[in-house]
Amino acid sequence: MNLHWFEHGRSRTVRLLVGLWVAASLAYGISPPGLSAAPPQEADPGPVPRVGLAELGGTPGASLMMPLYFTPDPNKPLRSLTLDIEFISNNLKFQKASPGIVAEQVKADIQTSVTEAAPEATGLVRSKLHIKATLPDETAKDGLPDGLLAYLLFQISLDAKPFSLRLVPTVLSAEDASNPPQPVANVATEPGLVSIEVLDVMPEATCFFFSH
Repeated sequence: MNLHWFEHGRSRTVRLLVGLWVAASLAYGISPPGLSAAPPQEADPGPVPRVGLAELGGTPGASLMMPLYFTPDPNKPLRSLTLDIEFISNNLKFQKASPGIVAEQVKADIQTSVTEAAPEATGLVRSKLHIKATLPDETAKDGLPDGLLAYLLFQISLDAKPFSLRLVPTVLSAEDASNPPQPVANVATEPGLVSIEVLDVMPEATCFFFSH
């Protein structure tokens, strides 16, 4: 699968529709066969390798499947990629990660762990989701492919209030496909957004917006 970057306005609309479809699928016990929404993208991203998240919506108590996309630099393929995704976790908890379509095709190893910081004075709790994607030796020379690298499953708490929450990725390290591998310093990122909506609420209900 080869995912292309679309114009910013169009991609936001597509990602919102896909997010609503995923949330509805999960609510009715349907497992999405493969998420093919266009990843978030600027008009001209250039050849720099890039990781990005989507914009999704959900309701209290629902599961949320956040896609993690990767776009390689064709002139410098990556063998491995390590990143942290920071988010406010009072009402959003990470559950597990599953390999995406392209990760399964090349048998990439996807490892995750979560650390939660102590509550801040305001009561906010920040968590970091640590992700490492690594290719096996037999496919390392071709690099991580273009497309859906992983599904990240989150759980929204039942008592969550309406809010919009950013998921901010930071690339910690990356290595190219040369032998021996060499570090790659410049990997771009695109944050994700989770919008929580409560159905059948009064029109005057107040929305709370938390951002990084």
